[in-house]
Amino acid sequence: METPSGDFQHVPVLVEEILANLPEQPRTLLDCTLGGAGHSSALLHRCPEAQLRGGDRDPVAVDASKQRLEARFPGRTEVRQARFSELPAYLKLWGLRYDFVIADLGMSSEQLQRAERGFSFLLDGPLDMRMDPNSPDLNAAQLLRKVNEHELRRWLREYGEERNATKIARTIIEHRRTNPIRTTAELSDLVASTIPRRFHKPGFHPATLTFQALRIAVNRELEELETLLKILPDFLNPGGRMAIISFHSLEDRPVKKLFREWERPCACPTDLPYCICGKQSIGRAVNRSPIMATEAEVSDNPRSRSAKLRVFELKKSSD
Repeated sequence: METPSGDFQHVPVLVEEILANLPEQPRTLLDCTLGGAGHSSALLHRCPEAQLRGGDRDPVAVDASKQRLEARFPGRTEVRQARFSELPAYLKLWGLRYDFVIADLGMSSEQLQRAERGFSFLLDGPLDMRMDPNSPDLNAAQLLRKVNEHELRRWLREYGEERNATKIARTIIEHRRTNPIRTTAELSDLVASTIPRRFHKPGFHPATLTFQALRIAVNRELEELETLLKILPDFLNPGGRMAIISFHSLEDRPVKKLFREWERPCACPTDLPYCICGKQSIGRAVNRSPIMATEAEVSDNPRSRSAKLRVFELKKSSD
């Protein structure tokens, strides 16, 4: 696939809020979702003595960020193409622990604005949806040809939180018997025609949740996120911080849940007279409620409206 790295367009969200939550004098930075290097560039500019390592699943993003970072911050960065589950191998290879880690779980504007990537219901293109279009994984069209109705309904309910999951799943399965779905427009039109008009919300395309569910299934996004969250504490320095930006409740819930578990010193039932689990707190959630974009940022970048930032700080060695 051609990589238009010089044209990669993406506006990062919550940049000032990220910078405001840096620990003191960070020297090692990790960006798990490079995108167009917006967050990485801001971090390196704010921390002139720091080194940054980064990864992204999307080869277009990796090429774009590599070019931009090497041009602006020569000798201070190293990046690799990697999904979250592949990051541990590179983290071990780099041999560093990090003072600050960021992961922005949202889609990039670049992915949504290129019809050939197959993510957008507003642009007609091949129904792909793979974050890595060069991977051997099944794309969305192939997955829709293989999945059974029960599993498709589960995806729509669990990954899309779609109230019309049963009807949409049944319609897709019936439709594919004679006409396999190959393009984004075919899927978008089919879903829109399935949902009664009285359920169409103003300003909200009826295929939005179906596309979200299918994208999550194609890329195994929730499993990948779970893997990332579990490994990050092992690569943080004492007193180091991790910042996670989510865009919907399916992403935010596991982040919030795990941060709370990491905070708790004991996981035993409350009716036990003493602790038998031996669990210890590993740090604290810096913000009790998620940090949201300001009205000014939402006005400039409407995509930031649904962004939620949660920050966790690992215990200092003296704590």
